[in-house]
Amino acid sequence: MAQPRFLHLLHSLALLAVLATGCAPESAPPDAEPAPAPTVDAARENPLAAIRSWALYYGPATPDIADRLGGYDLVVVSPHALGDAAAKTVAALKARGCLVAGYLSCFEIATWQSYSSRVKPEWLVKVNGECWHPFEDNTAASLANKEWRELLVELAKTQVFDMGCDGLFMDTIADLDSDQFPDETLRLRELEGLGILAAALDEAYPDAFFIGNRVLQRTLPAMSSHIDAVCWTDFNPKYFDDLVIRSWMRGIAKGLAVRQKMHSIRVLSLWDESEPGEDIAERQERMRRISAEYGYLPYCTVGGYKTLPPALAK
Repeated sequence: MAQPRFLHLLHSLALLAVLATGCAPESAPPDAEPAPAPTVDAARENPLAAIRSWALYYGPATPDIADRLGGYDLVVVSPHALGDAAAKTVAALKARGCLVAGYLSCFEIATWQSYSSRVKPEWLVKVNGECWHPFEDNTAASLANKEWRELLVELAKTQVFDMGCDGLFMDTIADLDSDQFPDETLRLRELEGLGILAAALDEAYPDAFFIGNRVLQRTLPAMSSHIDAVCWTDFNPKYFDDLVIRSWMRGIAKGLAVRQKMHSIRVLSLWDESEPGEDIAERQERMRRISAEYGYLPYCTVGGYKTLPPALAK
């Protein structure tokens, strides 16, 4: 989830879009264009439809964790980071009235993950005979592989739902959107596998909700029938100060609005970036305002994903 990787993607795709159309971005677009209210899909009732606040925390359990997170309607946590206290922590949050989603990496395998030894070599994505590492030492596992998808369905239970979580936060699938993806034919196979995985998870856990992290472009059509929310990570307000990037982000927002009309999907905006000399409070407020204009539910932090946010009264 590192910011530099996303920022490189953001600039690259924006510039490619301008070059492809032969047009410069609009000279003075507004900061945001309100998204239409989601149209409820009669075939899928969204358990996140009524939430009015959310927070994301990937740190360990602390004595005050329930007090700090208990006021948010939705909380995303990492059961791995919570360790032996995962089930107890999730139960404490649910007792406060929170919906709780648990993190699971669905494309990248990190060496620290407890199940990394269960991933067979033949499941890994190979480019010119070499394993592909989308980020640092993480290795990509092929969603086109049936056995890997089956393990992910199992891991959703053992790593997330057995800890008491109500939903699944699906991370690292945004690699399939990246302009750095090594092969277009391979990308299409992986996107097909992603759609099969999303359907399998939906079928296996019909009472759970699913959030796709950075499911914004190519990945969105593959998953939109089976997820309840999209998390737009790095929704940094400064991007709206750059004409090229702002135009690109407005295009993303329009694509999301189309899917919101087709399905009952919430859009969560997330920002975790600061720069020396910035007025952080002002930028946080602007991020919230832009999110509200688009109809997104915002969460922003300065201390990082492993820092507990201020308590929020319900």
